[in-house]
Amino acid sequence: MQLATTGNANRKIPEMVMWALIEAMERGQIKVGAELTSERDLAEMLGVGRGSLRECLGIMEFLGVIENRGYRKVVLRDADYIRRAISLVQVCNQNDIQDDFSEFRQVTEAAIAELAARRATPEDLVRMEDALKDLETDAENYLNDVHFHDALAVASHNMMLAACIRLVNSMLGDIRIRFSGHADYRSKTHASHCAIYEAVRDHDSVRARQEMEKHLMIVEEYRSKYPDQE
Repeated sequence: MQLATTGNANRKIPEMVMWALIEAMERGQIKVGAELTSERDLAEMLGVGRGSLRECLGIMEFLGVIENRGYRKVVLRDADYIRRAISLVQVCNQNDIQDDFSEFRQVTEAAIAELAARRATPEDLVRMEDALKDLETDAENYLNDVHFHDALAVASHNMMLAACIRLVNSMLGDIRIRFSGHADYRSKTHASHCAIYEAVRDHDSVRARQEMEKHLMIVEEYRSKYPDQE
């Protein structure tokens, strides 16, 4: 196993380490279920500093590829899983997929609102209320918008949907920042958030879905109105 340098001029060292480990997995040098070689030995084999190696391993641990078990690191996922995870991140970093993002939200967030209306607990409703209060107090802070949608996703009690929407929310900050400067956008979205909350509070799943669909149409309206801000 070695660190390839050909054609990698634009890659950072941790990224090069990642690809070297992926290739080692594909060659069978690193196997799922096996203990990963020690950091010192890996760093020596790759000819990199332990700091760069640890940065790479930290990413792999976050992605669920490896797991710390005391002083041991065990491989949980194969190379194909890592390639797919990297592919997802690369897609999300593209600048020309806003239409895809919009479609994704229309499908997932409408379902989340419907499920939240059926499943929300009193604790879920308190979290949503707190997010609405923060939005009312500081409407220009896009993170308050994010917190409302996160609270709604948690209230769906579907871990997959909640995880997906959290990922999408982290990538939509630029849209919220661009439009939050418009007072009419802030007032429309705040009223829409309140309508979604009320439908969830009333456990009206049909109305919750409809209100979410209306909410997403507001975003689409402003995307059309201000294309120069895309």
